Amino acid sequence: MGRSFPVRDALLLRGSVSDGIQSHRINGSKPVSSQAGSTAHSMPIALWPVSLIAQSFLAAAGGMVIGFIPEGILSRLYHNTGLEPFAPAIAVTALLLGYFFSHRVFHGCAARWTWSIGVLWLAFGIFDESKFWSASWSPEKTYWQYALANFFGPSSKCGGSECLAEVLFTMPFVASVMYSVGAYLRARREEKQVN
Repeated sequence: MGRSFPVRDALLLRGSVSDGIQSHRINGSKPVSSQAGSTAHSMPIALWPVSLIAQSFLAAAGGMVIGFIPEGILSRLYHNTGLEPFAPAIAVTALLLGYFFSHRVFHGCAARWTWSIGVLWLAFGIFDESKFWSASWSPEKTYWQYALANFFGPSSKCGGSECLAEVLFTMPFVASVMYSVGAYLRARREEKQVN
């Protein structure tokens, strides 16, 4: 009589969400929080960097992989313009990923900070490029003009380097910023729903 059956208990296990905390009830008993003693979006501080890296990877890789085909189709509309290095289709894809999926990775705790990884990556790219620049071969007169042309210029200005800096550094930067914006918009919407 007092014996418990795993299959029956699994069928009786009902999940409910109250105040953003996942709770479970078995046989109508009091809810047991799956995050005992914590708030809905808290996590151990040691996992925050892991969350930031995971969110940043989702932003850059997800935005670039999923947005690659739309970017290829739409890029002819803004080819050789100032908009081209910012890869608008990839940026919109990253924004949508941030809005719809960031909360699913570690409860979205570091999603609004992915822009910081993008900025650091872009800064590294600009610094790394500066080691090889020389006025003797560069079409631009200063290093900053060269960096601007290769990281943020249209195809006609970065063609000498095949615009590789835009693909390796600028696009992940833009994707991380737009992912953060999407995560921020999602968090604002959830805050408004709670209030």
